[in-house]
This record gives sequence, structure tokens and C-alpha cells, in this order.
Amino acid sequence: METAQYTVERMESFYMVRTTGIKKSLKLFCTDLAPRRYIRPIGFLLRSDTLEPAENIFTVYKDKVPILVQISRELCNANGIRRLCDVLTDHPTWTLAHLAAHLLLYDALHHTAVNSHLNSSDPATGMSPLQVAVQTNNLRMVQMLVAAQSSLEHLDHNANTVYHYAASSTKDIILALGAGLPNSLNSRNGNGHTPMHVACLSDKPECVKALLLIGADVNIPASEGQPTSPGYVGDFLHDKPNALHSQDMKFGGTPLHWSCSREVIDALIETNCDIDALNFDGRTALHIMVMRKRLNCTVALLSHMASVNIVDNEGNTPLHLAVTQATPSIVQALLGFGADIDATNYKRETPRHLTPIEANTDGSKVLYILHAVGAQRCPPDMEGCHIGCKHLENFDGEAPPEPPTSVPRTILDQMLYVAGMEELASQRKRKVEGGRLLCLDGGGIRGLVLVQTLLEIESVINKPVIHCFDWIAGTSTGGILALGLATGKTLKECQALYFRMKENAFVGPRPYSSEGLENILKSALGTHTLMSDIQHPKLMITGVLADRKPVDLHLFRNYDSPSVVLGVPPSGKFKETFPPDRQLVWRAARATGAAPSYFRAFGRFLDGGLIANNPTLDAMTEIHEYNLALRAMGREDEVKPISLVVSLGTGLIPVSQLREIDVFRPESLWDTAKLAMGMSALGTLLVDQATASDGRVVDRARTWCSMIGVPYYRFSPQMSDEIPMDERSDEKLVNMIWEAKAFMHANRDQVKELASVLGCH
Repeated sequence: METAQYTVERMESFYMVRTTGIKKSLKLFCTDLAPRRYIRPIGFLLRSDTLEPAENIFTVYKDKVPILVQISRELCNANGIRRLCDVLTDHPTWTLAHLAAHLLLYDALHHTAVNSHLNSSDPATGMSPLQVAVQTNNLRMVQMLVAAQSSLEHLDHNANTVYHYAASSTKDIILALGAGLPNSLNSRNGNGHTPMHVACLSDKPECVKALLLIGADVNIPASEGQPTSPGYVGDFLHDKPNALHSQDMKFGGTPLHWSCSREVIDALIETNCDIDALNFDGRTALHIMVMRKRLNCTVALLSHMASVNIVDNEGNTPLHLAVTQATPSIVQALLGFGADIDATNYKRETPRHLTPIEANTDGSKVLYILHAVGAQRCPPDMEGCHIGCKHLENFDGEAPPEPPTSVPRTILDQMLYVAGMEELASQRKRKVEGGRLLCLDGGGIRGLVLVQTLLEIESVINKPVIHCFDWIAGTSTGGILALGLATGKTLKECQALYFRMKENAFVGPRPYSSEGLENILKSALGTHTLMSDIQHPKLMITGVLADRKPVDLHLFRNYDSPSVVLGVPPSGKFKETFPPDRQLVWRAARATGAAPSYFRAFGRFLDGGLIANNPTLDAMTEIHEYNLALRAMGREDEVKPISLVVSLGTGLIPVSQLREIDVFRPESLWDTAKLAMGMSALGTLLVDQATASDGRVVDRARTWCSMIGVPYYRFSPQMSDEIPMDERSDEKLVNMIWEAKAFMHANRDQVKELASVLGCH
């Protein structure tokens, strides 16, 4: 009978017992370290009937376990050694430093055998001991390794830095790593993700904030693309640690995607956050704000020129998402800022197709909002349609109630128009050359109506409106808009500027501080730009000289006035106004916008609306006088008679009833109350008439143009509400610009005719 034979190999406190003969086996066990005459096993580590694997494991154990056991007394027990060996079984290529980092052997870091491997790389994964320590989420070990000069620039085999590992750990570990290496902090791994992206994917909002605090670049996309410019928001987040919405961080993006208020968005954009950056779903911050039904955030992004037609991974624009949420105000805002109303996603669905008219009463309102500005129905072969989008159906949604209006003059206006066009035809000037006049009324924040009207005209003529007119006259907000266009601003930029202006200018009680308005004007128009720097078109910006009685209308010009052309010397006891080559543009804008009770007077100037809120007749008078002066001086070749007048208003207010307008001597308490109401109503009436820009003012201009054979076009949409000049409500303002857009769509034939007369299309 064959007997078993034993072979024993020892390495410090570890033994390998190999059995040969009848039963071939291999056993690994450890002993205590006390000197004894016999071996006392304290734990079996492995029993194997196969020799080669066990020998390999023994080789791994014998090179590392005894050293760590000697260095770290906490391992000198069965559980400790078994735990160590389990780790080595899973990670046989780890160095002593990796093992110490994983097992939290703090004292071992001071031993030469361990700290000589602090920056070594695991051959299997490429991980460094510091990356292993971060993965254990143990702050103390990370701090000790950083203090021991472990490399923060090490990359594993997937190009992960230590910050990539920290991104899914804790904020304290991220802060312990510090901000000294921006390249490591903002590098992409093999998946194209920065540490910021990893934190977002791991749904670790506190880690996201910590990365931002130490300088993570928020503008790096999770793809191969490069950011247009870096964006750092650490200082902002340090001041406002609770400003971001944590639940949205898991979808990626930038802090703009996670913002909850207009103030946060404004502050983040100042730190250079990319306003059109995409999250993991291919959505911009605008998509997210629309989905979250945050109107103020939506308007804030739009007012900073966010792209309104970017599509997500499913082909949806923000407008697609807005209609599915059935939020009328957000839909109006997107339309006003140029959303493509008939855009199709990857399923060929338009916003009109996606409007939920059956399930939501606001859905019918949204449907009408789309219809009123020209949304098309689906093609005949489209499936899944409802009656609001199906081909050949006639349901267009729920229209708002019609506001009360003045007695219409449609027939008279048409007669005047026909008479003027006949006179023009007799002169054979269908397409006019020179003398084209654009007039822009005053109205405060209602200047947004002017912008929207011009945008609709511009969409037909397919070129900037500034190139289609030879003269532009503007009062108050119209004057500011005229100066903005003349100094190179686009209509889109002016539209965004108005929304930012109302947040910064209309602050506190009336009269408002002028500082906010003046800062905006300087930024938009230039601090040192002069009126004479503007070569085209000729500008007439109205103001009121209020240092005399009666007050006098003043025109800020970028050309010589008729008096200067004639060489008439200035006279009178009052100080001269500046000529164009000394008149700063921003100061002209500030003067024309000095509306009494809203802003303080600008030196001796008040708002031009006090005399010429609709500047059409004053502009026509100025052009005629200018031409007479040119003829008188023998400059006949420069004479350009008026050939076209386009007048734009800031909206017709609904007609309302004034109950008491009588002012009398009261004889009773009730009479006193009636007197107070009458005086208030009379005051309102006087102000309205002093600043009138519609009604008889328009009738006079239309009639004058008809008499001289000049085409006259007046666009001023009917408003459903009376909007104050200092209105700040986003809901009211986006409804106002939608009404302007709907009005222009309803009058698109007249707009096309205007484009033909202008000769710019």
C-alpha cells in the first residue's frame, strides 16, 4: 500500500504543504509569529487538488504578505491575513503600496518597502495607489498619499486621472486633491468624459459642486469636440453654494442646465458658461428650462442669445418640448425669439402635431398660439394626427377673447392708400430710390413690439432692415432702437437687450436710478461712439429741451442740420446743443429716453415723447427742410425727396371707459370723491394725449403722404392688455411680442407689398 508523502516550503509565517503519493493536494496555511518548536496553524488560506494554480498563488503571497504582516501588526491575525490574501487573489499584480492603500494600512506608508511604490502602476489596470485609495473613499488615506507626493497626473489604462476616480467618491476627497493641476482636472478619459461628466453620470451632485469649486471647466463637451472657450464657476459657487438644482446633474451638461433662477443664469453666463453646451441627451440648457416649465429661466437664456433651434438626440427643438408641456407663455417666448414653427423631429413630428389638445385645456391655447403665427398642418401621409394638426381638418385651437378697439377707419385708410399709390404710379416710381423713411414710436419696454415688427419685415426682405432705409426717426425707445441698429446691432441682439434692460433699469421705486440704464447704453452703443461716426442711414432722434418755456423739440442728428447747411449762426441766450461730431451716441439715447416720472431728466433734456411720441410728421418736416437747404446752397444732386414712409407703433391699447372726467367745486363729501376721480381721469387723459402716437396723429401722416403720392405703411398691433412702459413681467411681455408676431402674420400680404416697394427683397 502506497503512503502519502509531504513536502513543506516556508516563507516567514507561511507554509505550503504539498502532498504526493496516493492523494495529491496542496494546502496553504499561516502560523502565528511566536517562536515554537512546532507549527501551529492559525488559518488555512487555500486547499487545492491542482498544483500549478496553487503554486502561482503561493508565489504571489510569499512576495508580499510576509512583508506587510511584519510592517502592519493589525494584519497579524487570521482575519487580517485572510483579508489581505483575498485582495491579492483579486489583484495579484498590485504592489505593496496598492495593498496598503486598499487595506488602509496607514503606518505602512512610512516604510521604504511601501513608499517606494507610491507612483507605481498596476500592470493590469494602470491604477496608481492614490487612485486605489480614492476608490476606497477613505479621506485620511488620500490625504496621506497626497502629502507623500503621490502623483496627481497619473493615468490608468483608460486614461482616467485621480479626479475621475474622485468624481464618484465624496466632495471631501475631491477638495483634498486640490486644484493645482487643471489639465488632470479637465482631461477626458477613454470614454470621452471629464471628471465632471463622471460625477454627473454617477449622480453625485456634491462631487459636481466640489469639482466646480476647484476649477473644473464647465464647457468641455462629453464628446470629441472642444469647448469654444473655458468656463470656470468656482467663485460663483463658493458665494452661492445652493444655487444649482442637484436632480438635473445626473443628465450632464453645465451649471446652466442645473440653474433654477434668472439671477443664477445671469451670473453663470458672466463666468463664461457655454450657453449652448449639450448634456448627455444632446439637450441645451434651454431644453431643460422648457421641460421644467421655468419661464423666467427660459427668457433669461433667450435674452443672452441662446440658440433656439438646436435639436436633441431625438431631433426635438425646445419648441417641441414646450408644446408637450402645454405651457403657453414658454411657447410664446420661443416663437418670439425665432423658433422654427414647423421643425420636424426624427419621427417627422412638428410642434403642432405634438400639442396635447385632448388631455389639457392649455393645449388648445397652445394650438391657437401656433396657428396664429402660421404653423402648418401635417402632410396627408402623417400618422397619429389629432384634429388640430390633421390634414384638411379645421380645428385651430382656443382663441383668446377679442379686446375692445376704437371705431375702425378701414375704408378711409384704404381710400387714402389707393390715392397715394395712384399718385406714385403716375410718377413711375414703383421701386423707390432714396428718401425711404422709417419712423419708430416711443413706448418704453413696448419697444419689443417694434423689434418684433421689424423682424417680421426682415424675414420677408431677407436682408437687414437698416440697409433698406435712408432715414430713421425714433423717439424714446424707438430712438434707442434706431441707434442700436445704426451702430451695428442686429434685431435679435436688440430684442435680447430689451429683456436684459428691463431687469437692470427698472429696479426699485420710480423714478428709477439712471445708472443701470446708462451702463446698458454705454455697453451696447459704445462709450466713445459719436453720432458723426454713423455714416448710414441718416438719424433723427427726438428729445425735448426743457430748459425753456415753451419747451422745444430737439433732433439728435448724424448729419448737418438744415440751419448748419444754410450757414445760419446760432442765436439766443440758451446754450448750444452739440453738433454730430461732439455728440456721444449713448448720451443721445439717454436723453431721448428720459421719460418724466420714470427716469430723471438728463441734464436739460426730457423724453422726446412729450412732443413727438410718433415722430413721423416731424421727420417728414425735417427731410423737406433739409432738401430745401440743399437746393438753396446749390447741392441739388444731394436732394432726395421722401419716397416711402414706414411708421411702426408700440401697440394699440384696448379701449376702456373713463367714468368721471368733470372737475368742479365740490359741495358734498360725495362730490369730493367724484372730484378726485375726475382729476385723476383728466390727468390720465392729458398725459395720453400729450404722448399720443396713434389716432389722429396717424391719420394726419397718412393723409399727408396720400396728398404727395408717397406710400405710407403703418404697423401697430392691437394689444389685449395695456402694457406699462416699465412692465417687467415675462408672461405679459412674451404675450405682447406674440401678439405682434400674430398681427404681422395676419398682415403678411401688406408686408410682402412693402418689400416690393422697398426693392430690397
